Amino acid sequence: MDWAALAHRVWRGTSPGARLARALLLLPAGAYRAGVAVRNAAYDHRVLRSWRLPRASLGVGNIAVGGVGKTPVAAYLAQELARRGAKPGILLRGYRGDDEAEEHRARTPAAVVVADPDRRRGAAQAIAAGAQVLVLDDCLQRRDLCHDALLAVVAAETAGDRKWPLPAGPWREGLGALGRCDGVVVTYKTAAADVAASTARRLAPRTRTGLGAAAGLEIARLVPLSGGTPLAAAWLCGRDVVAVCGIGEPGLFRSQLESLGARVRLSAFGDCLRYVPSDLAAAVAAAGPDGVVVTTAKDAVRLRPVWPEKAPACLVAELEVRVTYGEDALARLLDRLGRAAHPRSNPVAAVVPPDRRMST
Repeated sequence: MDWAALAHRVWRGTSPGARLARALLLLPAGAYRAGVAVRNAAYDHRVLRSWRLPRASLGVGNIAVGGVGKTPVAAYLAQELARRGAKPGILLRGYRGDDEAEEHRARTPAAVVVADPDRRRGAAQAIAAGAQVLVLDDCLQRRDLCHDALLAVVAAETAGDRKWPLPAGPWREGLGALGRCDGVVVTYKTAAADVAASTARRLAPRTRTGLGAAAGLEIARLVPLSGGTPLAAAWLCGRDVVAVCGIGEPGLFRSQLESLGARVRLSAFGDCLRYVPSDLAAAVAAAGPDGVVVTTAKDAVRLRPVWPEKAPACLVAELEVRVTYGEDALARLLDRLGRAAHPRSNPVAAVVPPDRRMST
């Protein structure tokens, strides 16, 4: 069973069945939210400790499950730090194998990428490989770590939704989580830029420093799955396309392709599905021998080993992050981290609890 698709129908659906399912899940959702609140209180009152990393660090995380563009944003921030002369280390949880790590390596060749659920151990590996500043992908709920800066990523397309907690909805926490962040980045794929900017202005006062930025996630180019010369995104205009993806919000991917003028048939799978050849048979048949299949950079890592040799061309839609609001404030934060990209003066900094100001 495609649990991700089922969850999406329950969380976003308006049918009587979806509404009933959400109502039945309110009790476990309330228990989940209460557990999160107790855990956060334990960190806030120092019953549980947070640990400071031995290099300047930037945490990036999301409040809701999947589909907000957290990985492209984290990669963009790492690229900007590299542009400032600091060698970035990108730390991942590693719970989904090497897929996210390979995606980050492709996006940011200058970075040291380490996938390890133990972020302190991962930090040590990255530093040993030369990392001067650390970017932690998906760490908003990692209260055991202390960051020099922490950014929450929120999607403009879903920011106005009712904040149903897991499992009744996709929200790990409510907007109160922004209070332990230094800023918020509102991403948008199909929403208007001014809507994203307005959302950023509305959410920014909830953060510790009032930093709010909006970033468009645009399809910049189409790269053949097997390698070769990239095509401009406009090449899709007027073409019939089969969109293959296993991501949190497949509908947004389809809408992005349609906005480029493509006629899209969506072939969606569970989020982070490990593809096997039989999964692709229907998509290949729908495209036909001369058709076009388009996938995401996230899916490309898992598709490349199993894509049939005689299948139609598969193109990878590479996203480009374009900051359209709050660029100066975000640049100042990155400048500060770039200047701080050096070893801590205290050799035991990694095992000393931070002060309350730095606790996240």
